[in-house]
Amino acid sequence: MAGQTGQQQRDRGFREAVLGRCFVQDAVERFGDGAPEIIRQHERDHIHQVATETIVQGVPTDQIFTGSEQDDPAAAAEQQPLEKHVPRMPYYRNNLTALSQRYNVGLYFAAYENRIFVYRPKSALRHALPREPNLILATKPDKVAIHVGGTLDPRFHHQTNHITTGFLGREEVLVAAYDDGSVIAWYIGSIADYVDRRTAAVPTPFFRDNVGRSAWGIVVHQQSRLIAVSSNRFEVTVFAFALSRLPEALWRRDRPYNHCEACVFKRKRNWRIVIPLGDGGHNIPNISIWDDEDGFAEKVVAIDINGTLWVLDIWKPKTKAIQIQHRTHVTHHWNFRHQMGWGVAVLPYESFLPAHSAAELLGLEEGDIMNSKPPLAGRWVETQKSLANVRNHPSPLSAQAVPEPEPNEIFALAPMGFEVPPLDGGAWIDDELAGNPPGGNGPALTINVDDSDDEEEDSDSDGSAPLNMQPPAETLSSDSSDTDGSAPLHEDEIEDDSDSDGSAALPNFLEAQDWFTQLPVNYLPEQDPPPLANAYPMDAALGALEKNKDQPGWHTRIESEIEPFRDMVYLPHEGKAFSWPDSLTGRVRFHKRERVRNRNTVDQDPDVLDELASRSCIMRTYEYDIELRSINVDDGAAVVCRDPINFDPAQNMFMQHAERLNMIIHVPELSLVVVGSAIGRVVLLTPTRTPYPHGLRGEGFKVKNGFRIDWVLPTRADEEAGKRPNRSLYGIAVGPVQEAGAPGCLLRADGAAAPSPATRRYRLMLHYRDHRILSYDIGRDEKGEHLLVF
Repeated sequence: MAGQTGQQQRDRGFREAVLGRCFVQDAVERFGDGAPEIIRQHERDHIHQVATETIVQGVPTDQIFTGSEQDDPAAAAEQQPLEKHVPRMPYYRNNLTALSQRYNVGLYFAAYENRIFVYRPKSALRHALPREPNLILATKPDKVAIHVGGTLDPRFHHQTNHITTGFLGREEVLVAAYDDGSVIAWYIGSIADYVDRRTAAVPTPFFRDNVGRSAWGIVVHQQSRLIAVSSNRFEVTVFAFALSRLPEALWRRDRPYNHCEACVFKRKRNWRIVIPLGDGGHNIPNISIWDDEDGFAEKVVAIDINGTLWVLDIWKPKTKAIQIQHRTHVTHHWNFRHQMGWGVAVLPYESFLPAHSAAELLGLEEGDIMNSKPPLAGRWVETQKSLANVRNHPSPLSAQAVPEPEPNEIFALAPMGFEVPPLDGGAWIDDELAGNPPGGNGPALTINVDDSDDEEEDSDSDGSAPLNMQPPAETLSSDSSDTDGSAPLHEDEIEDDSDSDGSAALPNFLEAQDWFTQLPVNYLPEQDPPPLANAYPMDAALGALEKNKDQPGWHTRIESEIEPFRDMVYLPHEGKAFSWPDSLTGRVRFHKRERVRNRNTVDQDPDVLDELASRSCIMRTYEYDIELRSINVDDGAAVVCRDPINFDPAQNMFMQHAERLNMIIHVPELSLVVVGSAIGRVVLLTPTRTPYPHGLRGEGFKVKNGFRIDWVLPTRADEEAGKRPNRSLYGIAVGPVQEAGAPGCLLRADGAAAPSPATRRYRLMLHYRDHRILSYDIGRDEKGEHLLVF
C-alpha cells in the first residue's frame, strides 16, 4: 500500500510514518508553456513596485467577474492571453489554500488577491488540478471596507490574507479574511452544486462584514455556529449567528447567568462579540476556540506577534484576559528580542495517542531530554535531539550538535519575520534573484466584505499610481496607531445614502455615548431576552430596573425606542450590549474607535479553567519553534522542539522574511497535527499523552503531554530530486480523500458509516509561490499508531 523509502535508521521506539511517492504539478503543467516567465515577471513587478492593473471599485478591472470561463462573455468572445490565466500571488499573508472536508476529491480553494479559484482535481491519484478553475469567486470592497483601507497595500487593499473551510452546524462553509478588514463566507454546498452540474446559480456569499482593520486569524465553530476573526486592532471579533432554537445541551445547562450574558447566550439575534486583548497585546495572526465539556465554544485562545498567548472569555462579562507569556520570559528580567508568535491550536486529549515510554511520548530516549536551565528549570523541556532520528529529514541534525537550552534565548536582531524586504533595487533586482521571489505570508489583519452595488465606482483609483507597498513591519510589528492616517477625518464627509460612491474620507470616531443611549432592560435569565437597541452597563441596569420599574410609561419607552430584530454588539470586557448601527457613518465610527484594553481584575472562573485544562492543552508556534503546554501546573513541563524545520535561508535572501510557523491544521481522525512554515517545509507531528497519573519524570521535571515529530516534508530525497522549488510556501491544505461509491462532489455518500482510522486517508497539498503543488496521501495503520504517507 505504501512503500518505505530512505536509509535505514535505528528503531525510534514507536511505530513511525512510512513515506511513499510525492506527486508534483508544476506551473507548466498547470497553466501551459510560458507560465514560468510570466511568474518571474510578476516577481520583478513586485520588486520594482510596478503596478500594471487599473483599479476600479477597489479591484483590478479584469478581476471582478465571478463564475467560470464558460460564463464570462469577454472570455468567450476572444482567446485570452496566457498572462490572464496565471494569477498574481500577494505577499506576506497567512494560509491562502484550503480543501473541502465534505465535497469531492477535494474541492480545492486557492486565494489570489481579491479572487478565490475553485478547482475540482482531475486525478484522484495524482491530485492534479485542471488548467482552468471550475469557478472563480471574485469580490470587491464594500463602502465600509473602502473607509477602513488596507495595511499591506493601500492602493489595492482588498486582497485576501487567509482562507479556511469549516462547518456551521451541518453546512460546510468557506471563509475569507481580507487586508481591508472584510470577512466573506460562502456555503460550499452551493459551490459544489455549481461545479458538479453547472446549471446551478453562481454562488454568492451568505455573510459579509468587517472587523475594522486587517483581518488574519479565522475559526469556524460547528456546534456553536459562530465565526471568530482576529485583526490588527488587537482584538477578536466573534460573529454569533441567530438560532431558531438553542440546542438542548445549552438550554438545560446549569450556568449562572448574568443579565447581559443571558441575553447574548440565547442567540435571538445576530451578535458581534468584540473581545480585546489585555495590556501588552499586539496584532493577532491566529486564533483557536476552547470548547466546554459539551463541545460548545467557551473561550478564545489567541496568539499575538509578541509570542504571548491570551485566553479570553466569550460570554462572561468583565473578566480579565489570561496572559501566558513567551516561554523564555522571566519576570523582572530584561527581555531580549523573543521569537515572534505565529500559530495556536487547542488540542483535545481525545485525539492524542497513548505513550508508555519517552520514545513514544517525545520521540527520543529519556536521557536525551534536555531540561531548561534556571530560572526556568522544570517549566519546559527541549526535544530537539529527536530530529536526529527523523528519517529522511531534509536538513539532518546531529544529536551531539544540539545546543543546550538557555534560560533566556537571545535571537539575532534581524528584520522582523513579517517585514517586507527593501524594494530599492540593488542585487535583488538581478534577473537571477528575481527568480527567487520574496517568500512570506506575513500578517496583516483585517477582513473585507463585498456589500457594494455593481454600479459603485472608486473615483480615486486611476490605475496609474505606483504601488505604494507599506512594510509589514508597520502592519504587524509597529501597527499601533488608532487611525490609518490615509486621509483627514471629517464626519460630514460620510454619506449615509446607499448610492454613495464610497470615496468619502474617514470620519472622526465619536465616543459610543454619542450614538447610543444607556437604557435599563427588564428581563430574567430564564426568560427570552427582549430586543436590545441600546447599550447598557449591567450593574447600572439592575439599579435602574429597581428604580424605574414602577414609573408609568417605562415599558412603553423601551418598546417604542427599540426596533425589533436588529443585529447586536456585545462588549464582554465592559459588560455592555447595544444595537449595531445601520448607517454607514455609525459603522465607520465603530470601526475607527480608539483601541481599548481589557484591564479587568476579576479572575475567570477557576472551575471552568480546571475543567477545560483536564480535557485539552495548547500548541503554540513561533518563527522556528513548536511548543505544547497545559494551563494546569499539575501537567508538568511544557514540551518544546526548537527549529524542527532547520532551514538556512542564507541561500535565498527573500526566504529570510518567511521564517514563521504560521500554518497549523489539526486532523483529529489521524491524531495528527500539520505545522507549515512559509519557508517551504511542513512538520507532521503526533500529539501524545502518558496514561500514568504522575507522568514521565526526569531530573528536575515532569511531563504528561508531548508530541513526536514523524516527518518533515518535503523529505531530503524529494528535495534532492528537485521537487521542492526555491520558493516560499503559499499555503497548505488537508482534506479527506474521496471514498468509493460517493456520488458527484461528495467525499462520502450521505448516511454512509465513517471508516475506521486504518482505511481513512487524507490528502496534504503544499502550494508554493511558483504555483507548484506537492501532494501526499496520509493515513494510519490498523492500530492507529503508524502514520502512513502515501
